[in-house]
Amino acid sequence: PHAAPVLEYVLDADTDRRRLGQAPRVSFLGRRPSDPEHQFSGTVELPQQHLRACIRATFQLQDSIRDKLRPIAVTLAYGIQGTGTPRRVRETPLPPLLPVL
Repeated sequence: PHAAPVLEYVLDADTDRRRLGQAPRVSFLGRRPSDPEHQFSGTVELPQQHLRACIRATFQLQDSIRDKLRPIAVTLAYGIQGTGTPRRVRETPLPPLLPVL
């Protein structure tokens, strides 16, 4: 039995404004202490193909924000945790297969 793949994700809010050098208008609630206020990251285990997993992330507007009309863009980056190059084992002709996205 193989271990279930673990998906790492990062939600990043107000990316368009920050690309222009402006401060983000929102902060995520319940984020990791190591995450900047405009990001929310974590992991989710995917035990089987075609199963769904939901993550809830909530952010709030900063108090001093004047621009409340423009949309707040949120981007998502993700990848499979620990998908380095597999080591070949001499006893088997093929390395263990890793999950792919």
